Amino acid sequence: MSIHSLLIPFLTLVFSTAPAVQEEPVSDKTPQSAAADAAQMIGKPLPTVQVTDLEEKVVDLSKLTDETLVLEFTVPSCSFAKRLYIQKRVQPLIRRWGKSGVKWVSVDSTFFAHPQRWRDWAAKYSLDHQFLLDKEGQLAESLSVRVSPTYVVIHKGKVAYHGALDDDIWGQNMERVVLLDNALKAIRAGEQASDAYNKPYGMAIRTRKVEDVRRKEFEEARKKALKDLQKPGESADKPSSKD
Repeated sequence: MSIHSLLIPFLTLVFSTAPAVQEEPVSDKTPQSAAADAAQMIGKPLPTVQVTDLEEKVVDLSKLTDETLVLEFTVPSCSFAKRLYIQKRVQPLIRRWGKSGVKWVSVDSTFFAHPQRWRDWAAKYSLDHQFLLDKEGQLAESLSVRVSPTYVVIHKGKVAYHGALDDDIWGQNMERVVLLDNALKAIRAGEQASDAYNKPYGMAIRTRKVEDVRRKEFEEARKKALKDLQKPGESADKPSSKD
């Protein structure tokens, strides 16, 4: 039996135990250093990072210093984002705050971001706000965003809120605190949000950097498996001539 035939069960196990997307809340599992980085973004200027709209035109959000922006970092395949829209938690906020001059922008920072997915999303939920693609993940990384959905409010060019939409992770509470709404009320009144950072809940965003690390880890695991299965005097890069 060759090394490669022995390796097949191992690779099958690796693929079956490494889901394409995180299927459970990651808020409680987020490293403290990651949470600290996000909390420290409050009051910092919005980084100068260029992203593209659905027509692939370059957009520089850092130039919108006179506006209040809500950057909704999300992914169409995220079960938490779907639940928020199905339960109509987000749409009323978009409409109500839009009338007050708040600009709502949805941002997809996954390495596989595609315009058509957002056109379908907008049609499904009757949305007409701006959608942006952050294919290299630079905007998400510069703002320490790791989870979908995460809401980042930019006011006068600086981060004024970073975190969850509300305090209802599973969408089952009869009463909930709409954290983003409370933050916007304070910000638009010229005050600082009392809870400017609230750890977001949702699914991990697979940015280009995250995916590169994931693939590197898999390749290292593959090489280790080959080495562990290697017979004395047999090359790990060359399969055995015997079955």
